[in-house]
Amino acid sequence: MFDLSLVGQDIVHELSDLMEQHVVVTDRSGFVIASTNPSRINTFHEGASIAMKQKEQLHITEQLSEKLKGVRPGIVMPILIMNQAIGVIGITGLPETVERYAKLVRKVVELFVTDFLSRQEKERTTREIEYFVADYLSGSVKHDQAFQRARVLGFPLEIFRQVAIVQSTKFFGQEMMDRILSMQTIHPDLHLVRSGMGQLLLFLPKVDRGILEEGLLQLQQKLSKQLGEFQPIGVGRMDMLQQSYQQAKTAVKIADRQERLVFEEDLKLELLYYQLPEEGIQTFLDRTIAPIAEDRELMDTLQAYFETVGSLQDIADRLFIHKNTLKYRLSKIENLLGVQLSNRTHAAEVFTAYRLYVRK
Repeated sequence: MFDLSLVGQDIVHELSDLMEQHVVVTDRSGFVIASTNPSRINTFHEGASIAMKQKEQLHITEQLSEKLKGVRPGIVMPILIMNQAIGVIGITGLPETVERYAKLVRKVVELFVTDFLSRQEKERTTREIEYFVADYLSGSVKHDQAFQRARVLGFPLEIFRQVAIVQSTKFFGQEMMDRILSMQTIHPDLHLVRSGMGQLLLFLPKVDRGILEEGLLQLQQKLSKQLGEFQPIGVGRMDMLQQSYQQAKTAVKIADRQERLVFEEDLKLELLYYQLPEEGIQTFLDRTIAPIAEDRELMDTLQAYFETVGSLQDIADRLFIHKNTLKYRLSKIENLLGVQLSNRTHAAEVFTAYRLYVRK
């Protein structure tokens, strides 16, 4: 049986905007659970109790209100959902005056209850899909059982080929998920599933890489604008969904740190950098680049040195400094780090340390 107290006060607020009369909502026992007059809440309304038992509208005249407990002149109507009385709504005033509001009131109440039940059912299905997806991606559901459960839930598991992850500090409520589905242009069969606080899984049918990338970039831009902060998105390869999910988890970590859309299939050195244990990374940094890590000028010089293809003059031009100044800085870097950048092994160590440091 539906609990009317869940929407009772919302109904009262909505009706108070539509008419001037006082409104009360009672439970099945006749006790007021919502009212435009707060002092009436939790009081017994004998007229509502009678209407509830008879399942009929009751006109309460001045004379009848004097005989019944907790009643004022007006009309009380049982709220019937699937022929079941779930409570009573009352409108205070002269019965002949408030009679014309009866149909409006009944319609508003029916809409509220129907909408609430619909949203409740949708949220229940959403949660069931979340539990199923968590079990499926963890490998705790057998292949045949997974497809059977998915069909029961209306989740077309068989059409999905790829997983992307949106990682956020915000919680994605049902309203936001519906909005995302309406704004996305990737594929009409794309499904969204929450996975923990702030994580949203995008289950994708087979989509061309170009279309997928363009659609995700548009979605990322819209989400970031609406939520007021960058929303990293990582994309797994077109693979078995469990594998694609794991790949997307790696990609979204990098997307978060680099603030860009990341496809796992594009990763190379990052696959090593972002999967090393933090303790090992810190030890490596302490033994390599730590002496210059806080010196912005030397770190910028090192970046230009590794990223510029060309001569020392080309590097100096990129930094807007004289070539001799560049030589001085490179010499200082070598002395502080105890390396020779012309030595390939040393250069590889410093380059690796630099990349690990800037990713932190």
